[in-house]
Amino acid sequence: MPQLRNIPYNAACYSEGVQPGEQVLCVTVPELVGCGVSERYLKKALNYQRVGLVYCWPHHKEGREVFVHYDGMAEKYRILVDKLLCNDVPAHLWVENEEAQTLNRKLEAFKKGLRMMVEISADDMAKLNEMQLFIPADIQRIARAAGWMRLWRKMDVKTARKYGFKTVGEVQQEMFKQCLNEQMKGFVKFPKPINNERTLDRKAREYGKEGLNCLVGGYFGNVNREKMNGQTHAILMQLASEQVKYSFEDIAMFYNEQAPQLGLPKMTVSAIKQHLNTPKHKKVWYYMRHGKLVGDADMQPMIDREPVSKPDLLWSLDGTTMQLYYKKQVGGKWVVKSDLYAYFVTDACTGAIIGYSVAFGESSGMVIEALKNTIDTWGYKPYQMNYDNSSANISATVTALINNMSHVNFPCTPYSGRSKSVELVIGHFQQRELRKFKNFKGGNITVKSHNSTANPELLKELSKNLEFTNQLPTEEQVMAQFKEGVVAWNSRGEARDAYGAFIGKSKIERYAEAYEGRVKLNYFEKLSLFMVELTNKQHPFGEYEYRQKGIEVAIRGEKMKFIVPDSDSSAMDFDFSREHLGHTFKVFVNLRADRPAWVELRNRKGKKVADAYEKEKFAACVADMKSKPGEMGKVQVFNLMQKQCYEDAQTEMERQREIVEQSGFKATGTDGYGFGWWDTPKGVENARNNRIEDARNGIAEESEEEIRMRALLNS
Repeated sequence: MPQLRNIPYNAACYSEGVQPGEQVLCVTVPELVGCGVSERYLKKALNYQRVGLVYCWPHHKEGREVFVHYDGMAEKYRILVDKLLCNDVPAHLWVENEEAQTLNRKLEAFKKGLRMMVEISADDMAKLNEMQLFIPADIQRIARAAGWMRLWRKMDVKTARKYGFKTVGEVQQEMFKQCLNEQMKGFVKFPKPINNERTLDRKAREYGKEGLNCLVGGYFGNVNREKMNGQTHAILMQLASEQVKYSFEDIAMFYNEQAPQLGLPKMTVSAIKQHLNTPKHKKVWYYMRHGKLVGDADMQPMIDREPVSKPDLLWSLDGTTMQLYYKKQVGGKWVVKSDLYAYFVTDACTGAIIGYSVAFGESSGMVIEALKNTIDTWGYKPYQMNYDNSSANISATVTALINNMSHVNFPCTPYSGRSKSVELVIGHFQQRELRKFKNFKGGNITVKSHNSTANPELLKELSKNLEFTNQLPTEEQVMAQFKEGVVAWNSRGEARDAYGAFIGKSKIERYAEAYEGRVKLNYFEKLSLFMVELTNKQHPFGEYEYRQKGIEVAIRGEKMKFIVPDSDSSAMDFDFSREHLGHTFKVFVNLRADRPAWVELRNRKGKKVADAYEKEKFAACVADMKSKPGEMGKVQVFNLMQKQCYEDAQTEMERQREIVEQSGFKATGTDGYGFGWWDTPKGVENARNNRIEDARNGIAEESEEEIRMRALLNS
């Protein structure tokens, strides 16, 4: 096949355009013969070329082998070589491709074994471990980086050619790619990340002069790199992590006071500050110094998310104090209050407040009211909901309601405001709308901006001013104020013009826009959203057991008992209890009512069994019954039915005994003692107990024969 060859200096060369030592594209005589050229003609033509009779067959000899120069041949022979030897491709291009393929094959074989050629020195591992400055994982990474440096320096021209490469550059290019790949995956660690071959080559030369120090010193500065050791590092980290929060100057003073006695070098404040503020060290002592919440907020990497594309794809829920003062009459005197709590339902796409509720504290009922307000106002339901882990949000009733309303829902990371879009909405709502009211008490205590807090001098002056109290709104008026603030927030446009006026569609207009696939709920769909299944976590199927007092469930934080009454006017459940006592049911409740009066019982297949109503409570004493006319009669009826229940059981048992006797079967327990002490006459049972007790005490009743024998012996 055609090949590029360097003409030896001592070779016999018969070509006018090429000199010994130069590279030329050659074809052998057997290859030309294989293309159909006569061997006899070739020998004659080559002899004529040597004596100067022809000039179209330039060639040179290497030993006894003859190589014909492709470029000097006549065109018809070049076309013949291209067609038959090079698959109809020009010979020069074909040779270039062949060399590239050969190089690629060599590179592929070299790539597979390159990472195995990186040697990790045990001495490097020991030195890094003695420094006590790195965690075990970093020791492994730095030691592997040193192995790459040694391999880079080892790869000279001779070694490269041994692996089949012409230049070192071909090998180093692949070495850099694999080293960079390991750096990105975290397998190697350099003082500063390498980003090109020149940087890696410079670091390798530094390693040849300084050894392992070039991979370690960059972490600790320049002047004090030799002073830093494991003991110094440990002492500084301990002082920096103290919860009393020593300043860097105090840390330097405490360290330098004892350093000479411990045989440690003194450190300047700037060197200590530079060392402790190294990111990998700061992430350690910062948590201990300031606590987990602050550490997470300041040191943890943050994820960046794209905005939500459409309304109702994500609702975000949370509650906070209302931050508005109001007046309330207590004991005939007006007093200033600020104890109202607001719960928000926000749309993450538009930032609109689409529902809310107000109460004196966060409860499951408050969450349900906010969701009911949202559904009733707009008639849409969300695809996803997020919320925090407060007790109100994770209660059984709220969890069941959220599961029924959304396809996806889960609580956000605790104490992480960034994970809930509602946090940002609440903060901006308070500072941009509620603060316009004179009775605004300021932002939450966690706010850092002074613009978000109320002026303390103003609040002090207003608290002394009686007119201020008189001007405060009442509880009903402050609720109207809050609603006014919500309307103003939802009316804010997308941006402001040069004069401060809002422009573009408002938040609520963008939320209310129709889009493909968005359909409002009808009346029955709204009802079904709030008809939720309560889950009993103590039962494998989430069911509740019907007991003597009915079914007991917790709704909105209140324990309630429900029974299936015998009739519409009855407060007893003798009939249903007779058939289903001890059975378990799925319990469905309608949360739209403030206090549900009934629940629906279904079997495991989802089929309705009965409606259970809240169990009526009776007074425990006669004095309380006097205030409830007719209650004494209900209690008497209940007692009669309890007695009748026992008598019905006795009657049924007697009927069954008669059937048994007629069949001729002798049942055990029917020999006068009944089936138990409760079915035995009291006199018979007492006599039996006396005999058992006497036998236990060793006083057994004697027979007549034993009495006569004892009398005979005594005489």
